[in-house]
Amino acid sequence: MKKVLFSIAIIVVVATMVSCGGKTAKGGDNDSTALADSAVTTASTELWTEEAVETQIRKMYDRLNDMDKNGVINITTLEDEFCSSYYLDLRNAIRKAVENATGDDQMFFGDEEGYRFLAGMPTPLAIEQIKVDLLTGDMAQAQVRFKGADEENGFMRLELDLENGAWRVKNFDQPEAFGPGGVLKMMEDFAREHGIN
Repeated sequence: MKKVLFSIAIIVVVATMVSCGGKTAKGGDNDSTALADSAVTTASTELWTEEAVETQIRKMYDRLNDMDKNGVINITTLEDEFCSSYYLDLRNAIRKAVENATGDDQMFFGDEEGYRFLAGMPTPLAIEQIKVDLLTGDMAQAQVRFKGADEENGFMRLELDLENGAWRVKNFDQPEAFGPGGVLKMMEDFAREHGIN
């Protein structure tokens, strides 16, 4: 009988804790909940660093160089892996409109395929320096200096958004190649001119 009463008492205590949102009788957080929240906060804090931005940019160019070593640089795959949802949604809307255009409505988007990643240089690209200019909230801006396979120096300015636990490129900006505002502005202007949502 004592065992039954003891079991019922444990069930009542557990049920009470659950119904109170995992709080103990003293009003403190449940230890496992507090640890989980702490781990999430720590992971988030680690992402909001210049080092995290640099690491993601290096990862992107390592992937590009790896593709180059294996024979084919697939720009669409690179974009899908490393670009922001805003960039990808805009890219997809433009591609769909261009593919569906017929007759007098034909459209041609003028961005050179791949230029935005390659900075106009032959691969492989070696990163000489990354300088994070701005890091605020979920947005970052960074300057990247490269050396190409022919030893030529190159430069790219990137804007990144923090999404789903990683920094993702929202804009590639190289004024001499893309004009003021970079690739994103070219895409937005094109979409606006052609009524693409």
